[in-house]
Order: sequence, then structure tokens, then C-alpha cells
Amino acid sequence: MRSRAEELIYKYFIDKFAEKKETFIGVEIEMPVINLNKQPVQPEFRKALVDLLVRRFNFRPVKFTLEGFPIEAVNENRDTFSFETTFNTIELAMGKKRSLNEIVRSFYKYLGAIIKLAQEHNHLVCGMGTNPYMQYADSKPLNTPSMLAKSEYLKKFTTHHDGEIFHAFSAATQTHLDPTLPMLPVLLNLLGRLAFVDGILFANSPLFPLDMNSERMAHLPPGLRAKLASPTLCFRDILWSECEAPNAEAYDGQYGCIGDIVNHLLDLKLFVVSDGEDGFKPIQPVKFAEYFAGGDHSEKDLACFRSLEPVAVSKHGTIEIRRTCTQPLAEIFVPPAFYLGIAENYQKVIELANDFWRESRITVSNSELRRRAVFQEMIAPPEKMRLFISSLVAISLEGLKKRNFGEEKYLGCLKTGDDFMESPARRQLRLLQEGWEYQEVILAYSRWGEREVIVETRK
Repeated sequence: MRSRAEELIYKYFIDKFAEKKETFIGVEIEMPVINLNKQPVQPEFRKALVDLLVRRFNFRPVKFTLEGFPIEAVNENRDTFSFETTFNTIELAMGKKRSLNEIVRSFYKYLGAIIKLAQEHNHLVCGMGTNPYMQYADSKPLNTPSMLAKSEYLKKFTTHHDGEIFHAFSAATQTHLDPTLPMLPVLLNLLGRLAFVDGILFANSPLFPLDMNSERMAHLPPGLRAKLASPTLCFRDILWSECEAPNAEAYDGQYGCIGDIVNHLLDLKLFVVSDGEDGFKPIQPVKFAEYFAGGDHSEKDLACFRSLEPVAVSKHGTIEIRRTCTQPLAEIFVPPAFYLGIAENYQKVIELANDFWRESRITVSNSELRRRAVFQEMIAPPEKMRLFISSLVAISLEGLKKRNFGEEKYLGCLKTGDDFMESPARRQLRLLQEGWEYQEVILAYSRWGEREVIVETRK
């Protein structure tokens, strides 16, 4: 007989996979917004942005700050616009569709209008995995009940004593895969092993040039401040590792069955729960299984409960790949296409990965492989690594062709040329070494509908 905690895990997570009759793809895209005047994002632009989406694309506001400003809006296509954590990041969460084509068409329609509006206000929507104007931004969290509770959690239970949420300066392209229940442990295991590949192909957040004054620097959490000189290609990983929120670490185990997944979810922690009215309150983190061991806690306490892991089981009944940096805007859909092809052709990927692990004598954890990848340390000899990655891309391409939607075109630069292993982060560093100004890199990565510009920088 299941415990109450187990029943809740099945209700909110596992059972949604058992109900599937056909599979879909979903994508959430976070994008930093910067004020080119080197000031915080202006209220006039925020208001004009929401008004644009409501007027032109029939978005309907559904969530608001305590002052009544709309921070989330949905339209009839189930596409959702939101300000993510602060006003420095916008997110377009595209409603799940059978093919990536449907998502791409809608996304670029919205993005084109948003970019034009941003230009009129001397703002910019960025195709980078971290906010390049972090030092000029207002880092206060959104004034909503949930964000206020999370900020209070940081003040009470972490070293972020001023309550600023610094992982809000990271931006991800989050791919939602839609497997059946029997496929859930198989895909979770496979995607965990490919964490380092994501770092090689899609890292897009090297440490940006910082010009922070001593006051700004002094209030950063000690762990984050100590890593500001880190030579990483994925500063997003550091921002998340230092955010001190529960449920954010990668799972390095292997799931043998659905029961293993349930047990892992039971080990995740609640740290923001209902205050008994319309708000939320922070608590000392406690494991899900312990919190719901008795019958004295309400299901309302699950409103803010989620996995923040790099590969997560979501309440949407999907596998959410959260570890991927936002890409240059003209290349946004390369990672979703890659993972969609991997899921379609998973058996060949498993065989390829098993051979690579054995031949390369890999014994370290998935997390350690990821760390080595983004710090550009050797995992395997270069030629062996190149062969593995190129074979992986070829298998993904084959998987997309099997789906017969024409989605293979979104693999773009991964399927052509010899430089597909130059991630956007490595490209940034190369361009700077070649004499580009940092502002030029920001502008190049923020172009859209001009793919030839981005591709040209790879040569």
C-alpha cells in the first residue's frame, strides 16, 4: 500500500506519463533583456511589451505583481509569455505541439515583434545564457507572493542574506520531451549521461567582462564571489550551483524502474509552502516523504514544489531538459531538435554511448564529465571525442528524419561543416580574441532571421 507521500508523487508526476496516447514536444525559451543605456530595464518598455502581446497576439494576462502589473499572459495557442523571476528575463513557453515546426513559426512571430519594440526603446533581447549587463540590472525579485517567499528563504536559510536571486541572471532553452511511462527511466538515464555533450555543443555563458563596483561585488554570496574568475564555458552552471536552492543538483544515479524515480522524487525537498491563505512562506528544507508522512499538510503546499535538476521530471508529464544555455537567437531551436532526434533514435544512442564509455574507460560521474566539458578539460582523445559527437549528431538527424516533419533542418550548423564542436561560448571567446568588441558579440548573438551572419562567425 502506498503512503500519502507516494500517492501525491504519482498524482502530480508519474500518472501523467501513464495517460499518454501520442507524444508532443514543448520548448521554454528564456532570454535576457538589457537596457543599452546601461541602466535597469525601464518600466515603460515592460508595459509596452505586455500591451503589444495583448493587442497583436491576443495574450491574456493571468498573473500579476502585488501592484497589479501583469507578469504572465497566455493566448489561445497555449503559448505563455512571462517575466522570469525578475524583469531582466523574459520567457516564451510554447504550448506543446506534435512537431517543432509549429512551435518555431509562432515563436519567431512573437520574437520579431518583441525585438522591433525593444529597438524602439533602446533595449535588446539577448541570445546568451547569462545576462551580459548583470552589473547594471535591478536584481530584486518580482513582487509576487511566491518570489517574496523565495527571497525570504534566501535571507533565512542561505548565505544570500539580502535575498537577491542570482540564478535569475541565467537563461535557458528548456526542452520538454514527452515519453511514455515505460520509456521514462530509459530516457532519464540516457539524458543524464549526455550532460557533457550538452556542454560541448551548447555552452553559451562564459564569464562575461565584469565592471562591478566594490559595493556591488561585496554583497554577492561568498561562494559566487569566489568563482567570478572561473574559466568556464558555462557560468550558468556556477550560478545554479551557488544559488543554494534545494533540488538543483544533478542526479548521478541510474534508474532501474519507475519505483526508483518515485523514491528520488520523494527525496526532493519542500522549502516554500502555502501560508494558509493566498501567499507562501519559506521553511527549513524538508524531504517530500517526511513532510507528507502524516496527514496534517495540505496539497496546497505543492504549488511551489518542483525539481530544479538539469534533467527533471516535471508536473507537465514531461522530461524537462533544463541545463541548456539559451542559444544565439538565430539558433534557438538547435538543442530542442537535437534532443528530439535523440529521443526518437534512443536505442542507437545507448549503443553508441556504451561503446564510448567502454573504449574511453570512463569511470567518473555524469556531473564530473559535465564539469570537465565546460572547463575544457580532456574527457577522451580529441579524435575519439569528435567521432563520438559526430556520430551522435548523425543519429539525432536520422531520428528527426524518421519523424517525417522536416525537423532535421533545425540542426543547422551541427549537421554541416567541421566546426560543429565550437559551442557558442567558445565562439564568443574566439571572436573576442580576433578583435571583436564585447558589445559586437552581444549584438551578433541577438540577431534573428539572419542565420548567415551567425554561421559566418564560425569560419
